[in-house]
Amino acid sequence: MAGNNKGGGIKGFFNRAGNSFQQGFQFSKEWSWWLTQKGGTVGLFLASTSMVVLMPLIFEINREIQSVATERLQVTELRNQGHSDRQLQEMGFLEVSLHSPAVASMK
Repeated sequence: MAGNNKGGGIKGFFNRAGNSFQQGFQFSKEWSWWLTQKGGTVGLFLASTSMVVLMPLIFEINREIQSVATERLQVTELRNQGHSDRQLQEMGFLEVSLHSPAVASMK
């Protein structure tokens, strides 16, 4: 029984506890490395997807907002010159440029 790890007493307890801690450390090290790799893959996927899909969408929305603002300025100038809403619609201006949204007018 001299080479047996299942010895009793405090020495056996510390040997078993040390082995258990080493196995637990090895297990957690392997799983944390695996989790880091998978997390990196998911992060790369999300980052590249957002650059390809979301960024052009954001740019297009900003461009549309700017074009509507420019159209509103043109509509204001044409109204000051005496054009009616019907004439402006026939010229091809957007409905959004001619009238403010109903939600914005409610107070």
